[in-house]
Amino acid sequence: MAEESRLERYKRLAEQRMSLPTGFLDDLPPLSQDTLWRGLTRRGEIRILVARTTNSAAEAARRLESSADVARMLGEWATATLLVRSTLNPDERLQVLLNHQGPVGQVVVDAWENGGVRCFVQRPQEETAYFGFLIGDGTLQVSRNNAARGKAYRSTVELKGEGTEAFMMHYLLESEQILSLLKVEATVEDGVLRSAVGYLVQLLPEGSREDLQRLLVNLDALPPLSAGMTEDDPDGRAWADRLLAGFPWDQCAREPVAFQCRCSEDRILAMIGALPRADIESLATGDEPLEMTCDYCRERYNLHPSRLQVLLEPPS
Repeated sequence: MAEESRLERYKRLAEQRMSLPTGFLDDLPPLSQDTLWRGLTRRGEIRILVARTTNSAAEAARRLESSADVARMLGEWATATLLVRSTLNPDERLQVLLNHQGPVGQVVVDAWENGGVRCFVQRPQEETAYFGFLIGDGTLQVSRNNAARGKAYRSTVELKGEGTEAFMMHYLLESEQILSLLKVEATVEDGVLRSAVGYLVQLLPEGSREDLQRLLVNLDALPPLSAGMTEDDPDGRAWADRLLAGFPWDQCAREPVAFQCRCSEDRILAMIGALPRADIESLATGDEPLEMTCDYCRERYNLHPSRLQVLLEPPS
């Protein structure tokens, strides 16, 4: 009997792997913990990402003293931003900036490589009932920053479509040439964000039109993702398994998600240090503390003018 070549052995083992059950990650997070996980079909046709951002987005809304409508909007945008960041590059920081003519004004969402997320809304107490909408015509700017690379990549597209999902899918197709299906769900009860979840499915170069059609057929028979995440199945594994029925796949990676803000007194000083010297000298001459509030977390900083003297000293 002829000896099996390396190529033949590789093909045999690859085919055997196709028949194995779906591989899931151990140490399931509780339903009360925000999380994001990624999965991949074994032939490389489809990538799936699933996120839960309930606590993170609710904390952002609480700190901004948001209306119920803005809290729901933040649940959608926090979830979408984390999913897009993770599918583009899990090691990058991603910032989404909406400049538009809607009543809430500028919206910013930051997401970091460690699962941190924070939000800013210029007018967070606006309500849909007053205008019929929150986000108007404008642009979506996405900035990607990799600390190791030391430079940022920015792309701006028009806000096309209706709502968070359409805006972000348009960006992915227009700027990244990524055909994707993004769905975000956010619910508010008694003025408080109670649930924020979402998923992103990406057709990879190895995928075909037939693969996409099969996926859409599977999706038609599924309940909302929020109904698929339970105390016994907080990752929504059974839900995802139904979505990917017919595709051998594995859950590949998971990261925690949490509200974070990178503000600090040192960062405030650095920001003041970028002002013209005359402005710094003016701020440093008074006796009253300089009060500043972070736009994202509403943390207040009281800097005594003497702290600013270091900014006027010549570099050593």
